[in-house]
Amino acid sequence: MKRISFTPLRFLAFCCFVGAMIITAGCLGQSAQTEDNVQEDNIQTLIVAGPADFDSRIEMKMNVYDVFLDINANGKPIPGHLVSSWNKSDDGLTYTFQLNKGIEFHDGTQWNASSAAWFLTWCSQGARKNDIAFSKISDVSEVDEYTIQVTLKEPYGAFIKSLSSESNSHVIAPTSVEPAWSNDGEIVSFIGTGKFEVENYVKAQSAEFVRHDPASGEGTLIDRISYRVIPDSYSSVSALRAGDVDIIGVADHHSTVPYEQIPQMMNDPDIIVEKQSYGRYQVVELNCKEGSLSDIRLREAINLGLDRDKMVKELLASAAEPAYSVVSPTYPWAGSLAGTEYTYDPEKAKNLLDQAGWVVAGADGIREKDGQKLTLTYIVPQGEANSDSIAVYIQSELKKIGVDVDILVLESGAAGEERQKGNYDMYLHHSWGVPGLPEGPLTGKYHSTWGSWPVSYHDAELDQLIETAIATGADEDYSAAYLYIQEKYACMPLYDIEKIAAYRKAVKGFTFSASIYGLDLSTVSIEP
Repeated sequence: MKRISFTPLRFLAFCCFVGAMIITAGCLGQSAQTEDNVQEDNIQTLIVAGPADFDSRIEMKMNVYDVFLDINANGKPIPGHLVSSWNKSDDGLTYTFQLNKGIEFHDGTQWNASSAAWFLTWCSQGARKNDIAFSKISDVSEVDEYTIQVTLKEPYGAFIKSLSSESNSHVIAPTSVEPAWSNDGEIVSFIGTGKFEVENYVKAQSAEFVRHDPASGEGTLIDRISYRVIPDSYSSVSALRAGDVDIIGVADHHSTVPYEQIPQMMNDPDIIVEKQSYGRYQVVELNCKEGSLSDIRLREAINLGLDRDKMVKELLASAAEPAYSVVSPTYPWAGSLAGTEYTYDPEKAKNLLDQAGWVVAGADGIREKDGQKLTLTYIVPQGEANSDSIAVYIQSELKKIGVDVDILVLESGAAGEERQKGNYDMYLHHSWGVPGLPEGPLTGKYHSTWGSWPVSYHDAELDQLIETAIATGADEDYSAAYLYIQEKYACMPLYDIEKIAAYRKAVKGFTFSASIYGLDLSTVSIEP
């Protein structure tokens, strides 16, 4: 692994390199305009660019699949295309679902009690069995042709919410696994009930979709979607401005549009830029178990030593809102965080470091204790737009209070391995967005045995708070757990990762979904 300590001079050189790549990509884009963008024989094709393989992200799949339950703008589960209603027994163990009629999968398989019962059984025994909600399922039975009953092993307050998760509850056909209808079969084809079906797929390169029912396009909406993988976020901007793609930023829940590019795109008369908040925060997760940051005073100090207002203004073109708490206090399940925000206070940060025994000893201004410099290893996974400039900014800000930050940029897979081993002090990540909130961060990071972050903040009291919140699903219980995490300075929140959609002016009818993972392109049209 190569450690990269970004000095201002090195960062300037990096920017020059990226700029050159952008110019090159732009020139290539201008010469690469082909008939792909031309609508022939009244067939409208929308060209979408995204940073990753179609099968590795859920967003584009949401044009192929429906989720078992829908959600509203507040992240609450509601009936949708597949389920018309449900009820829960008084003891919280039995759920009865009424299914919508007249729906079929792309291959003609009927959506009914048989296929619905198979799906939830497969979730509990097959590829999704490790999901907490599905691991709670004891039995799934058919009541009649369009009614199923699910029995849990124990009450689980977040069960219904979990059925609205695009990641784990998008419904696949029983014929899409091998062997067909097997309760633990492996997925071998993309067959859903969505508006589009997959016509062709080339791993890590592209995917082609065609509207399942051509008549549903009414002759005015797009008939096809062409998805192209463009890993570099600056290159995707160049492709959009060159007219080689129609829309960017929508095919991933990570930040894929560089914020500093937004003003330029907004000044382009041929491009429209929209943004939507889903409560998903960019955060730096901290190693609270080992090393210097196991001391709460240091965790508080680095939070108070970061000027978030200046960060979003100077680096993100004010296109994002700064984050002062682990999740947004505007949600009812996080109302307890109001008044506990991490405000910029470098003098208090220095005092906390002094109290912890870390003092400035040399001309470089870096603090020392027992002959050891206060150096924090900061892992930054590749592929997150805006991460490079943010890393350098954090490095610069913390140096002002005497903390040295060693930036380590790694391929995402390698970064994940280091995370699992706990080989970091700071790690760039994010909070979940709607619908993963509020349970996502609690179960995924901060519960000592449920999550996959072994050196995040854990203790028995927090485990109990989380388990209570998950069992009851009550806003006040979630709020109590988040307040506890906030008071322990378990992470360093940075800013709200608002989802950015940028598209050609000829594209009409695009709207954001209620969920950060949702993407419905069936209502889009392209003007000649």
